[in-house]
Amino acid sequence: MDGRSRNSDDEERDDIMRTMRNPLDGRLKKGAAIGATALLGVTLLAGCSSSSDESATDTTSEQTSEESTQMLPPVIVEPGQTEATAKVGDFIDVVVEEVIGTTISTDNPEVLEVSQARQDGDAIFNPGAKALAAGSATITVTGPDNTTYDIAVTVTE
Repeated sequence: MDGRSRNSDDEERDDIMRTMRNPLDGRLKKGAAIGATALLGVTLLAGCSSSSDESATDTTSEQTSEESTQMLPPVIVEPGQTEATAKVGDFIDVVVEEVIGTTISTDNPEVLEVSQARQDGDAIFNPGAKALAAGSATITVTGPDNTTYDIAVTVTE
């Protein structure tokens, strides 16, 4: 054998060796990816946490702010219901069988501010009222066929 054939054999062997996959190579890459992901997760969590009293104060003031602006669910008055109780600031949802064409009124607008049933695009809204002040008021519901019924509402502080 001449030096040239050995050289090509060596080159061929080197090419084969370069193309062979190291069995540990995949494990190392997978381990590195898992480690990097874990480190990123820990970093993000550490960035979201706080360790100072100032942050605790900020959180408390945010919660208080959220609580004061949080809307309470409405007081639901079902068809046939003749009495309801609400607190000042509550909304009263008067559920009716035929929303379109139904109107409501109150005998005491200082206690209740009424809102009529309406349709806004595809949305249909029941008639209702907002409790403005403590006291008593009557909501008169008039259906599309002119039938009426009353709901006695007591508003408390």
